Amino acid sequence: MGGVFRHELTVSDPTVLSALAERTGMRFGYSTDDPRFSYQLSRAGDEHLAVSSVHVGGAMSLWGDTEVFTVANVRGVRYDWQIREESGAAAAGSSVLFRPEHPSLVVAQDVDVTLVHLPVELVQQTADTVYGARTPVAFAASTSAGNRLGQYWSGLARHGAGVLASAAFDEPLVRSELTRQLAVGLLECFPLVGNPGERYLSMEAQARRYRIAVQFLDARAADPVTVEDAARAAGTTTGALVRAFQANHPLALTPAQYLRRIRVDAAHRDLAAGDPGAGDTVKGIAARWGFTHPGRFAQYYRQVYGTTPRHTLDR
Repeated sequence: MGGVFRHELTVSDPTVLSALAERTGMRFGYSTDDPRFSYQLSRAGDEHLAVSSVHVGGAMSLWGDTEVFTVANVRGVRYDWQIREESGAAAAGSSVLFRPEHPSLVVAQDVDVTLVHLPVELVQQTADTVYGARTPVAFAASTSAGNRLGQYWSGLARHGAGVLASAAFDEPLVRSELTRQLAVGLLECFPLVGNPGERYLSMEAQARRYRIAVQFLDARAADPVTVEDAARAAGTTTGALVRAFQANHPLALTPAQYLRRIRVDAAHRDLAAGDPGAGDTVKGIAARWGFTHPGRFAQYYRQVYGTTPRHTLDR
């Protein structure tokens, strides 16, 4: 993932907001005649995700379109919205989904809004992975599919805002996991066009393939097995198994990355129990677990354990 950007500002002139909004794909105009108007923004993100915390003091209106999927989670006095033929008044803690090619109008007054911005390409890739069906993502409505899922999204939005406000957001792995959580949450919390039964059957199939492959790799890591062997054990193709891992593994590892991690962990145990005086070497232990390039093995090892294989063996 690329570098992080952060924006903090407070304005009383709504005309300056349009240029800033375009940076996250929001092509909106803003206006107000309320002398109490103020707008406070805290935004952070990278090329895959942006999360904004906004406070609007007084009343304002905004209208336009978006080139990214944007969900507004609202708390406050008033947030009336119209998106094509849909309209509503967002209650405290409720959310509204803004979609590309869906012109929108909002009238807001004295509200706090958490905005999550996700690129269309990212959401599509996530849907392809999670559901295993490469059909264009299209949402059927601008509100969540029921109160329970609405509450779940509100929790995700609060979590995103909390991560945004912390130094942890600067860490690529933190942003990657947050992006994945929010993209999957968007797909699950807001109703999609199409047959939900088929999507969930696909998700169940992927979860089953993932469990079988994990059991196979855990049990056979010491043997000369490959990702293709794991795919055959799970009754699927290598590509489908990759999607199953990315949809189900907590860190979205691929099967190859998962197998490598198992073998690095096994090598670590051998290094910790090894005896250089008895002839144990880093090169020999690495080769035992399939790592023929000592420098590359040392790189993998340091990423996991924060030290060198030599240091572990010599202790």
